[in-house]
Amino acid sequence: MTSVASATPQERILQAATDLFSEVGFSGASTRDIARMAAVNGATVYRHFLSKKQLFVAVLEAELRKLRVRSVLLLHITDTDDLQSALRIVFKLLTEALAGQPRLLRLLQFSVLEFGDTMQPLYHKYLGELLDSAAAYLGSLQEREPLLSGDPRAMVAAFAATVVGLQTLYALFGGGQLGACSMADSAEECSSLWNAVLFGSHGLQRMSAASTSSQLVRL
Repeated sequence: MTSVASATPQERILQAATDLFSEVGFSGASTRDIARMAAVNGATVYRHFLSKKQLFVAVLEAELRKLRVRSVLLLHITDTDDLQSALRIVFKLLTEALAGQPRLLRLLQFSVLEFGDTMQPLYHKYLGELLDSAAAYLGSLQEREPLLSGDPRAMVAAFAATVVGLQTLYALFGGGQLGACSMADSAEECSSLWNAVLFGSHGLQRMSAASTSSQLVRL
């Protein structure tokens, strides 16, 4: 990571903007405050970024670039015929991608609140492979057995919202940050919950059978 002393004006502006945008959102951060925090004048900010929105997009993209989605797990989504296993993989992927990135989560939330769906191409650039693979799997699953929800992409969006909500709200209700083990457990719980939601009572029967099988394996 570049030290503050050796950082270029552009790097300092990006760092300051990331800190401010993730704390108070696009509307709450002024270019004057960003310039002050970056130790540059206002004209320097606009020399590197034509508008405050362009700076926000640069900040969001820089944080999205840090996402790491394991391609081997993407392959496993389409390889498995077992819904519970597939959902577990989906939630593991989402948790791994988003865990430990509180600034990104806040930036995503602010971007949706303040810009609606105009940032969708940017989201898809970095999350598209994961979301498309998961949606394609759920779409193929519908051909074999009915789901309680008919829109695979909406289901994946709901999965992502579950993970994001857990990451952002756990501190409020749980009194701290989720640890690595807790995140893995949470991914397992989320997959079980959504299995029941998607398949109703049939999903609950699957959950019960899977839990019994898991306990027998431990014994």
